[in-house]
Amino acid sequence: MPLTAEAAIPDALFRHLDTLTLSPALPIAWPGKPFTPPAGAYLELTFLPNTNRNLFLGNSDPTQHVGLLQVTVVGAPKEQVVALNDIAGRIVAHFAKGTTVEKDGVRVRITAKPSVAPPLLDDGRKRVPVSIPYQAFA
Repeated sequence: MPLTAEAAIPDALFRHLDTLTLSPALPIAWPGKPFTPPAGAYLELTFLPNTNRNLFLGNSDPTQHVGLLQVTVVGAPKEQVVALNDIAGRIVAHFAKGTTVEKDGVRVRITAKPSVAPPLLDDGRKRVPVSIPYQAFA
């Protein structure tokens, strides 16, 4: 049975992130799954759907689903900001503007170049959020 758009969209985005090649590979804190942060760097995912848009009048016409996938690069306090920003830049390139991914007939498109926020210090860790805007019609 195919997934609903509400499930297919994050699934397609998560699967695409899972194909990102980093050296060394970083553990990923997936939403809703238990995770014990390592001493070193890791990635943290947050799926942020926004309000749907109905651009067409027909009741059976597709709905525009928009939102953000946020991938936060998390590093130990001693991690250099440049190293964390380099990882963030690799995520930006992996989710380049125009990238499309699909799951169960739902095509998800990255609508703009992802944005890298300034580093934050939280619980003694450096955090560099990468916001990836998406849209899908379903």
